This record gives sequence, structure tokens and C-alpha cells, in this order.
Amino acid sequence: MKGKHLKVLITVLAVIFIASMAQAADTIRIGWTADMPGIGATFYASQKKAVELFIEDTNAAGGILGKKLELIIRDSKLKPDVGAMVARELILSEKCEFLIGPTSSGVALAVTKVAKEFKKIVYFHTSNTEKLTTTDYHPYMFQVVPNTGIEGRGITMFLSKKPYKRYSFIGPDYAYAHSQWDSFKENLGKLKPEAEILEAVWTKLGETNYAPYIPTLMARKPEVIYTNLWGGGLSSFIKQAKPYGLFKNASITSLYDLDMLRATGMDMPEGLLGYSRCPFYAVATLDMQVFAEKYYKKYNEWPSDWACMAYDGLIVLATAMKKANSTKSEDVVKVLGGLRFESLRGARYLREEDHMANIGLYVGYTASDPKYKGFLILKDVVEVPAEKVWLPVDKVLELQPK
Repeated sequence: MKGKHLKVLITVLAVIFIASMAQAADTIRIGWTADMPGIGATFYASQKKAVELFIEDTNAAGGILGKKLELIIRDSKLKPDVGAMVARELILSEKCEFLIGPTSSGVALAVTKVAKEFKKIVYFHTSNTEKLTTTDYHPYMFQVVPNTGIEGRGITMFLSKKPYKRYSFIGPDYAYAHSQWDSFKENLGKLKPEAEILEAVWTKLGETNYAPYIPTLMARKPEVIYTNLWGGGLSSFIKQAKPYGLFKNASITSLYDLDMLRATGMDMPEGLLGYSRCPFYAVATLDMQVFAEKYYKKYNEWPSDWACMAYDGLIVLATAMKKANSTKSEDVVKVLGGLRFESLRGARYLREEDHMANIGLYVGYTASDPKYKGFLILKDVVEVPAEKVWLPVDKVLELQPK
């Protein structure tokens, strides 16, 4: 009797296994190592909405090369070791052929090593360390977010052409912030030798009370305060500094993404100079307009920068699969270098040598708009093209693994 039951069990398991393999063969399984908790939660919420919208629309139109897209998500818990572990799980256990990268650059550097090991394509939409395309580069990756080098050199180039001469800095006292400030000073010095560097004010890492630092900044009367505060930290600083009158004579310059603008609300002063990675309201393409309206209709909110870039990454991936006429990473990787695609931000391409999309940054000034209630946006926005500020090819090749 036991033998009969065992045979039945084996038969059932075999049927389940064959069915699962057939399902995997009929779909394109995309694994996402997502940063869900803590500071990653806001990013993830809008990224997920955009990714699901792309998959929903693509599958409704028949999929890609006749195959439907299937999304499998795992939480990195914002930890590089966990990110690497779940990336392996997505590839080995879930049989994912492609990966979507995380938000955190630290987690991304761990995930990209796994993608390289198993030769599975991964795209990065929010994590923007320049290491991904230089020291940690491999051909199975591509990046659709302006990286740290493009942002740093881009905002410096923009500022160097403005009449501002007096610059200060505020940021958390840790290695990355010091490196960013040193790079800003060096680049500004080359482009605008007459610029005056006044003061660097260092806060505790994770600081929430900025009141003690504000008088020090005001004392030197800067015209521009450069900072790597972002998100909730930047929003808190602006709200606390506004009553002091800091922004009557100075602009605080940093990443003004849509989530930060919404969080700051009408406490955001008008006329502050900031930059954004992918502001839907400033990108004048029909594709962006259609996407933004569809996103708003479905979710009753406008798409954040993070949503737009996650969506753009899937556009690239779909374009590459169609060009390769394959849904396998081993074939698709052959067409990534130099690939041209129609993104939400217009016609773009992946640079041959590092698979970095020619994505610049958008710079503008905070202002109200009657279409957007309860928060300011950037107006008079100009794009600093990637080609003007990304790392030259010879330098990229020098830094990449040999």
C-alpha cells in the first residue's frame, strides 16, 4: 500500500515539476532585488507601480516575442549580503532570466557581481554609483540613471555658467560626503577659478535637528549652498532653515526629486536651484506625457523620478530582446552595446564601452504650478546632456577590469 502511495506522490510531483518548467518556458521571468524597508520604502512603492504598469500593458499587447512577462520580487532588506543572496535565489530557484536592480548603490554592487557570475542581464534604474560602469563593470549590466559622475560634473558645469561666486556646503560628516564636496570644489575651480569657497558645515550622520548649523552658514553670506542632503533629510533642513531667512539670499542646491518636493510641500521656497534625474513634468516627449497621465489615472498620483526610470529600464530590456530576437540573456547581451531605444526621455542609446545610457540631469528653479496642488516643481528646466559630462571613454576603459 505504501508503495502505491509513493508512486502516486512521485507522479504528482513530476506533473507539478513539468508544469512549472512549461510555465517558465512560456514566460519571461524577471527577478527584482528590491530595497523595501526603511528609506527604500518610498522609492520602492513608486518603482513597483511603474514596473507593474509596464508589465500589464506589455502582456495585454501579447508580450515580447509571444511570451508574457512574469515578475518575481525579493527583499534585499537594504543589505548587500542579503541582496546577493536573493539575487542568486531569483536566478537558481526562480529561474529568472533577467534582473531588476535595487535602489541602494551598496546593494547594487553586490547584485551586479551575482549577475556577472551567472551571466544574467541586470539593469540599474536608481542606484547610480559610477563604479557600476567602471571598476565593477561587466557586459551583462546597463544603467538608465545619471550616475554620480554625471550628476556631480553636470551641476558644477551648470553653476559655473551662472553669476554665483560665493559657495558653501552642508552635509553629513562621513567619507562619501567629503569626497563629493572635494570633487565639487575641484571641478568648480577648473571651470570658474574666481569662485569663492566659504564654508563647509559638517553635521552628524543621521542628524534631524539642523538649527545649530544654520547661523554658521548664514554668517558667510553664500549665494549657493551645495549639499548632498537628500530626501527626508533635505526636506527637514529646508523646513527648519526657511524661518531663519536663509533662502532670501542663498539657494540650497541638491537633488530635488518629486518625492522630496511632495514631502516638503508648500514649505519649499520658490526660486531655489536644484536638479532632478527624471522629472516627468519637464520632459517634453509624447511618451512621457502618455505614461504620466496613465500612471496618474491608475494610481491617483504623479510618477516620481524613480518610477519613470524603472519604467525606462524595461523599455531598454524589451527593445534589446526584440532586436536580439531572443529572451535569453546570453543572446540579448550581444546587442546591448550601442543599443538605440525610444525612452520616456526621448531617443537614447547605451554607450558601447560601458552600457551607460546617455542620460543627463535636469536643472531648474522651484516654482508653483496650478496643475500640481500642494507642492512645487522645477521650472525653467534645462537638461545637461550626458555627453558633455560623462567620463571619457579612455578613462572608463582605464578603470574597468582588465
